[in-house]
Amino acid sequence: MEATPVIAASLFIGSSIFLYIVAFIIVLVFFGYLTYRVSPKGKARREERRNRDRRR
Repeated sequence: MEATPVIAASLFIGSSIFLYIVAFIIVLVFFGYLTYRVSPKGKARREERRNRDRRR
């Protein structure tokens, strides 16, 4: 099938939207991880787990 400019443009737009979605998900995961690491609740949970592992 010969790719006409309209099909090529729609494929390019579709793939760029897909890439934007993937990049957005990666950014969400990254900031979620940072928030979890920095948050006091996450820090307390990590220290609790560390202390529990030390006691064994």
